[in-house]
This record gives sequence, C-alpha cells and structure tokens, in this order.
Amino acid sequence: MHSLGDGYSLFAWQEPVGTGPAPTARSFALPGAEVQFPPDRPADVKHVKLDISLDFDQETVSGTAYTTFSALFEEVTSVTFDAIELHIDEVTLVGGGKLAYSVGEKQLVVTLDRVYQHGEEFTVAISYHARPRIGLNFVKPAPEEPGRFTHCYSFHQPQYAAYWFPCHNCPNDRATTEILVTAPAQYIAIANGNLLEVKDNGATKTHHWLHSVPHASYLLSLVVGDFAVVEDTFQGMPVTYYVRKDRVEDARLLMGKTPEMIRFFSEFIGVDYPYDNYKQTVVELYTGAMEHTTTTTHSFSLLLDQRAALDMRPDYEAVVAHELAHQWFGDLVTCRDWSNTWLNEGFASYFDQLWGEHDLGKDYFKYSMHQEMKSYQNEDKHYRRPIVYNVWSNEGWEMFDAHTYKKGEWVLHMLRHQLGEKAFRRAINYYLQRNRTREVVTADLQRALEESTGRSLEQFFQQWVYHGGYPEFEVQYNWDRAQKLAKVVVKQTQKIDDLTPCFVVPVELAFTIPASDEAAKDPNTTDTRTLTLRVVVGEGGQTEQAFFFPLEREPLMVRFDPDGWVLKTLQFRLPTNMLCYQLAHDPDVLGRIEAIEALAERSEPEALKALETALLQDSFYGVRAEAAAAIGKQGTDQAQDILIRALQELDPHQQPQARAAIATALGEFQAPVRKEQAERSAQVLKALLEKGDPSYRVESSVAAALGKTRVEGSVDALYSVLDRSSWLYIVHSGIFTGMGASGDERVVDTLCQYLGDKTNYVTLRRYAAAGLGTVGSNKLLYSEEVRQRAVTALCQAVEHDSWAPTRTTAARALLAFGEKRAIPVLERAAEKDLDESVKRVSLSVAVALKSADGSEEQLKQLRKDLEEIREENRKLRERLSALDARLS
Repeated sequence: MHSLGDGYSLFAWQEPVGTGPAPTARSFALPGAEVQFPPDRPADVKHVKLDISLDFDQETVSGTAYTTFSALFEEVTSVTFDAIELHIDEVTLVGGGKLAYSVGEKQLVVTLDRVYQHGEEFTVAISYHARPRIGLNFVKPAPEEPGRFTHCYSFHQPQYAAYWFPCHNCPNDRATTEILVTAPAQYIAIANGNLLEVKDNGATKTHHWLHSVPHASYLLSLVVGDFAVVEDTFQGMPVTYYVRKDRVEDARLLMGKTPEMIRFFSEFIGVDYPYDNYKQTVVELYTGAMEHTTTTTHSFSLLLDQRAALDMRPDYEAVVAHELAHQWFGDLVTCRDWSNTWLNEGFASYFDQLWGEHDLGKDYFKYSMHQEMKSYQNEDKHYRRPIVYNVWSNEGWEMFDAHTYKKGEWVLHMLRHQLGEKAFRRAINYYLQRNRTREVVTADLQRALEESTGRSLEQFFQQWVYHGGYPEFEVQYNWDRAQKLAKVVVKQTQKIDDLTPCFVVPVELAFTIPASDEAAKDPNTTDTRTLTLRVVVGEGGQTEQAFFFPLEREPLMVRFDPDGWVLKTLQFRLPTNMLCYQLAHDPDVLGRIEAIEALAERSEPEALKALETALLQDSFYGVRAEAAAAIGKQGTDQAQDILIRALQELDPHQQPQARAAIATALGEFQAPVRKEQAERSAQVLKALLEKGDPSYRVESSVAAALGKTRVEGSVDALYSVLDRSSWLYIVHSGIFTGMGASGDERVVDTLCQYLGDKTNYVTLRRYAAAGLGTVGSNKLLYSEEVRQRAVTALCQAVEHDSWAPTRTTAARALLAFGEKRAIPVLERAAEKDLDESVKRVSLSVAVALKSADGSEEQLKQLRKDLEEIREENRKLRERLSALDARLS
C-alpha cells in the first residue's frame, strides 16, 4: 500500500534468538493500545469462493461464501470467521446439512457437524447479505461530482474485508480465491487471477475469476464498473489498465512504464513476475494505492493530466513501481502480522526507489532517499518506536507510518551497502525463493541474509530494526600542516537509552586532495584525486572517537559518508571556503546539498555567491531547489535580488521544481518586519500568479507565498484566481494556504464556506480544511471571534464530511488552534468513524489537546492584548486621517 499524505496511500513480537524483550516506544501508543498477537488457526484456510450479486441501487452484496479448511489442531469442532455487520441467512456444510452458528459483534462462530481430525478437509458455505459501510465501497454520482461514474471497489488493509464477506481477517493465513460476481450487464468486473468465463444473463452478467496462488484475505480484490480498458503487454503477458472513460488518454501518463518496471524488477530480484497477468484499476474517492494480488487499485488522485505530468510524473510513477514491487514483497511473500509490516512496505518503498535509480539516474535516487530520510526524521520528532513493534490500538493502522515505510527502506539501503551489490541481490533472491507463498517475520529475513552471505547481522538488526532512532553525528575536521595529518572527530549526540542505542556503523571518509603540488596552488583546481577510507564508529559504546589520516597534501574537500549510505543527521563543521569548493566541484549530489545546508547559515559574501551559482547553474533540479531555500534564509536584499532574477531567468518548462522553490523562498520576506522586501516579493508573485505558469506546482507555490508576504492587496489577488481551474483543484491548495497565512480575517469565512459546501469537489474541501489549519498555525494574527468560527467549521467537518481525507485534515487542523472544546468531537470521531486513519488522527489530536499545559491560557491573554493594541492602532490611524484631512 502507498500513502498519499495524512495517512492515505497507507500480531506477534518475534523475539530474536538470544535477545531480551523489545524496548518500549516513545509517545507512539495511544489510549486503548494493547500488545497484539496473531490469532490461532485451528484449521488452515485452503480456498475461498465467493458467489455473490451486487445491487448498485441499494449498495448491497448478497450470496454465498464457501471456505475450504484443513484441520490443523488435533481435533477441530468449530471454526471462527471475522464478520462485521453481515446478516447471516444460513450456514451449511458442503456435502452435508445445516450447521449451528452464533453471531457476535465482530465474529461468526460455526459449530461443525462432528470432530475433524488433523489433516481432514471440509467446506463451510455461508449464505449472507450486507450493506457494507466500508471494505466494499460503492461510488456514484453526487452533488460534489454529478458526472462521476458508477462503480464499486474493495479495500481491506488492514482489516476491512470482514465488512463484506466472512473471512480469516489476519495475514497469518493464505488461500487460493475464486469470485463469481453478478452485476449489471454494462459493467465489467476485475478480480485477482484469471478470468475464466463471462456468463450473459440478459440484464446482468456473471464474471468468474480464479486466483490459484495462495494469498492473504486482505489482498483479495473486486472492482466492478463501466471502465475503459487500455491494453498493454510484457513478453506476451497481458498488462491492462482500467480507467474512467473520459481519462483514457491519461492512463499511460501514470501506468505506461509498467512493462519496463516488470522487466527491471524481475531481473534485479532474479525471480520472474510470479503471476499470469497484471491489472491496474483507477477508482474514484479512494486515496492511496493498494497491491491486491495481480490487480492493483490506484486512487483517482494519481491519474495525472498532461500539465501535471510536467513535473509530477516521476513521483506518481514511483507509486506504480511501489505497488508492482509488492507483487513479490507483500503478495508472494507476506508479513505474518502487522508488527512486521515493514517486510511488505519497506521492501516496496525501497524497490520503487531502485526503479527511480534505474529510470532517472543516481542523482534522482540519492535525492529521493535523502527526502525519504527527512520525512522519517520529521515523524521521529513526534514519536519513536522500533520498526518491529506490536503495541497498537484496534486494527493496526498506525503501523503504516514513516517508521515502517521510510525507515524500513533505509534499512534495506544500508544492507545493500554493507553486504555489497552482488551479495545483496543474491540474498534478496534467496529470501524470496525460500519463503515464496509463505508468511514471514523479520527473523526469516535475517536468517536468509545470513545464510546466503555468511555475514552475522544480529547487531545490525538489533540496533536498526528492534530499537528506535538513528545516529546524530557531529563531525569536526582539522588539518595539521606541519605533520600533514588530517584529524576527524566523530561524536554521536543522540540521547542513548533503552530505546535508542549508540550505533555501531561502518562509514566512509573521503578526502579530495590536489593531484600535484602545482595543482595545489589553485584553490579551485579540478586536478584532484579522492582517497576513501572506511572506519567503524560506535564500537564499545564509544560516543566520541578521533581518527587520524596522513595525507600528501591538504584536502580541498572532506566528506563523511560521501555516498549517503547511513541513516543519520550530520553536523559537519567545515570552513566556508571548503564548503564553497564542495558545492562547486563535488560530483555527488548529496555532497552539494550538504554544502548548501551549511552555507545557508554563513553570512560571508562568498557563501551567497556560491549559492547563487548553484541555483542558476547546477545540473540537478534538487540542488537548485535546495539552493533557493538556503538563499531565502539569508533574508537580505541581495538574496532577494538573486531569487527574483532566477525566477525570471529559469526556463518554466525545464526547471519547474526550482522555480517552485524560489517562489516559496520569496514568501519568507514578510510584512510588517520586512515591509519593503515583502512588497517586492508580492509584486513579483502577483504578476506571475496573474500570468499563470506551465506548472501547477509553481502556481500553487506562488499563491501560497503571496499570502505569506502579508502585503496589502495580496489576498485580493488570491480571490481573483479562485475560479481558476486546475487538475484536482491543486492550485487551490496554494491559494488556501496563502489565505490562511495572510492574517486577513475575511478569508476565514471563505475557507469555512468552501469546507462546508457539500457541492464542492472533495479535494477542494480538503484544501479548505488545510487552509484553516494554516489559520490555526498563524492564530495570533486573527481575532478570537474569527478563530472560533474556524474551529466550529472544522469540528463539523470532522464529524460530518463524507470524505475521510477531509475529516483527517480537519482533525489535524484543530490541533493547530489548541481549542479544548474540540476534544469531545475528536473523541466521538475516534470511537465511531470506520476509517482507521480518521480514528488514529482524531484520537492523537484529542490526547495532545488534553495534555496541553497552561501556555494556551497565556496565549489567549497575549491575543487579547494584541487585539487591544490593534484597536488602539486603528483609532490612532483614524485620528491621523482626520488630522490630515483638516490640514489639507
């Protein structure tokens, strides 16, 4: 599964041999969280057959679920199904008679006709009907989108399947599956495996699908609707894309590289794509992407149009690669329980990065991994847990976070480096071949890696997987000219406790020195050679170590972990001249970015000049974007001049990412503190917003930055483009963010209106909720009365908006306001909402608001004082105006 933000795409502790219990997490578990273990399996599920009919008018499913078991216990007298809100009509034994059963809140217990001994098989038939509220989702035209096409789709992860058919709702069992679905004749049905037959019944048709490779129940898929079919192939194997009929031309913008991705993954892993076909559907309302076996489901929000593809296509193609990688890692081999979710999601995340490396090059790959690291570290500021952890609430949705996805992929990245490329690929192949069609825990991966490479990885897994955090390095470099000796001091500064260790890490140090004494006379020489040496830090619990290296000449450049193989933070104290050289000459994109981050804090003229050169000339867009942000932090007139000139000079079609970053940086010049600079920024941003840009991303960034300048007339400029159309209203994301940051009180009612109007498109409502969140983040700019109106609108959205992402965004926005009256609303949402992301976010915000200290009262007093000052200033301006009038 792939998340698209705000938790949208996204139970046993396996104790390693010879280790103690898992360390606790920090600030992760919420009230109600429990230690989780996978359920017993008295009988193995061998085959699941659904023979069902769909009523789109009533939004119901009815039919019979046949489940074939093989007894695992010595004696089996009953079997238990997960079944939620299902109306059971009858339960029978195939080949026998009716069976007794009892229905609980979440389970159906069936009493068998006799005692079944270990190894005996039997099939239970459950006739039922249901109007599922989740799990199987019916999509129809609505006031927010009257032209929406009718269809339905299933989504089960982590445990929604039981809302529409009785099943074993945990990934610790797998079975072959078969679906016979009867639906209106104009619709097509897409499910796992192979289509065996389509039977024409007149007004309806019955599609018969069979998947003959065992898989977990959450991977079963059913999509039914009037889709357009776009056909492709890979070496004769069908590869098919299903989209709404008015978006056929856009299908290949998202999915067109799928055949090449299949080839790349098959060759890299050394295991051919394991199924007979691959299908991808794009459905409405769903937000994320889900790797159902042989048939991935994508969100409508991934289907780019031509203009969006200008600078967003690689990000969205990465989602396609992610879900495809799951066909090996997650489907063919599946985590046994959600505590080991990283074995699914960490692998898929890293393999979509590997696709990026193959398709777009090493610079793209390294920069993307750098951004993934930053994303995980941002989450780690809020809570920390081991990757493998088995304490959560309810269904386990909270395990689908950056610790699972992004730290998980970084664990694989570090293994790739420590094992070496050939050994890593051999080990992954061995792991997959050894465990195919099985459920796995992390110990299975560790054992496979050790057996195939001969490396002992116990320490690696202990510190990176079974503990939390990462090393926080401070590095100092000194050159002893007399001794021609480089000294590097490495410190680990993270707090070391039961959760976070002192990390033992092999790391490279690279010294770039002039190739000759003649070359050394030129401080900008490119006649150099680089010496790379490996050291091990953290051994014996040492948090500070000094290393000495005799070198022929004084280095021009010194790098710590030069290729970015270690998950870390790094503060490397180097003189400005060395940083400028590094930014100008380091062939490694990460080295140039490290130099930019350090130079952003330097005030010397040469630092700004180096950043300007990078912004205008660097070969990689990510370096240009980072340079723009760094220049914006300088805050000087000269820095602003550079940004404005670059925005005008850079090609809109070739450098959209850099131009978006420049626009964002211009928004950092804010009135009233930097009034004149803010007016200059606003003038440039207004002109560009009025003109428009080839890139949606640039337009959105411009709108957000314009509002942040807080210059008179900026909000009027934002109002003037409210009717501008864009793909999924993405430009409105920036418009509403800019409005929220402006401090102009009239925007609050506008945002509340957009949020509360159920005829507005779903993404438009979500962006309005986010805009109100920006109001909350800038609450001191707004009066108490206006803030309270915003809180009321957000509370209404949390409880009543029809789209889960809007409810989640509204819940997050309430945290920014710090209003305790939102707590009961959030607690009701956490209790009653069926969407696990809404439940998790609502509960976490409620807990945060409850735990807020008295500082909120102090803030209220400050706001009151500020409002009194505003009123006094208003009266003073009126007196001055009156005086001017009399004098004139």
